[in-house]
Amino acid sequence: MNSIFLVGFMGAGKTTVGSILAKKMNFSFYDTDQMIVEEESKEIVDIFQADGEEYFRDLESKKLLNIETSSSTVFSTGGGIVLRKENREVLNRNFTIYLKAPYDVIFSRIKEDRSRPLLNTEDPYNTGLKIFESRRELYDSFQFSVETDSISPDLVADKICDLYKKKYEKRT
Repeated sequence: MNSIFLVGFMGAGKTTVGSILAKKMNFSFYDTDQMIVEEESKEIVDIFQADGEEYFRDLESKKLLNIETSSSTVFSTGGGIVLRKENREVLNRNFTIYLKAPYDVIFSRIKEDRSRPLLNTEDPYNTGLKIFESRRELYDSFQFSVETDSISPDLVADKICDLYKKKYEKRT
């Protein structure tokens, strides 16, 4: 069975929904950020501080290429994975869902989270808003999206299951 890739801004619910979705579909679940943390033996914020964002984006791209051909797995990806064209190409070759929510909802979910290096600024709200706006078109370019702000993660997972079944039932 084809794998499922979840994309979206930080705090959109990728990890929460991904773990629920994997259970519902009897798939494995992996968070690409967590995979990188384990391989580097450093938290993402420490990778950003020590090696810079570009180095982290390189790790992210390599990880995506390594997992692209996995099967029966749900992958929660980092919010910035869509920044590179080659990553979007990989994601578009696979079943990818954009988990979508308004910025105010997202910020309310992540405002206390210090593990997000891009928001460790004097003005995290506006910093995040600028990043969110700069990525919106990239996220919107994916064929499938599910709103995560007004329904439970369990219902989001159900919607993704339905989209997945519809897409792959057509092929048989």
